[in-house]
Amino acid sequence: MRASVIGDTDLRRRAAAVTLLALIVAGSAAGGVAAAGGDDRDFEPVQLRLDPAEPALGKLTAPLTMVEFTDYQCPYCRRFEAEVFPKLKHDYIDTGKLRFIARDLPLEIHAAAQPAAEAAHCAGEQGKFWEMHAALLGGAKDLADGGIEARAKALGLDLQRFRACVAQGKYASVIEAHVREADAVGITGTPGFIIGHAAHGELTGQRLEGAAPYESFDAYLRELLARQ
Repeated sequence: MRASVIGDTDLRRRAAAVTLLALIVAGSAAGGVAAAGGDDRDFEPVQLRLDPAEPALGKLTAPLTMVEFTDYQCPYCRRFEAEVFPKLKHDYIDTGKLRFIARDLPLEIHAAAQPAAEAAHCAGEQGKFWEMHAALLGGAKDLADGGIEARAKALGLDLQRFRACVAQGKYASVIEAHVREADAVGITGTPGFIIGHAAHGELTGQRLEGAAPYESFDAYLRELLARQ
């Protein structure tokens, strides 16, 4: 009986993981899940170079790595940050199972996305990249009309230094590189993810796009860990 229960649980996890991939390939406008290509190529692994100096959460030795490409004005990115990320952090990042990296993919339809990405990196100069990352993706105040600087002020940043950094577009080349990387691995919508295993400075994983629920990410991560 016990063996049967374990088997049923494993089957449910695998089914949920397959469901996540199916949703991503099929697409779902209502759920914010976007197809990454719509054919069998979506299931082919992709490679992404990692930068040891870029902002990351979690242990360097974590068995799994997730890179998120985000747009700070994207409503689905905000949904991921509010509904999925806290649980991922608690269950996987803080427990040493997952290393999480955030990269930029400001979409042309969002006027404040590029300056917001600059703001996150400029806040990083003052040791508050992740605090600004969370602030930009949260809060009721719009990023336009002083919303970015209001967040910087709330975080206690040196505003003169912060303004100068944003104004000169100091991290424009970094953001542009992130956009090229997203394009190279076939990510066209936000949030977009590469989830897999990192070794020798390179991440090999699956391309996923969209604001899937936590349960789907959880099932997929469990499936990857089970293959270790």
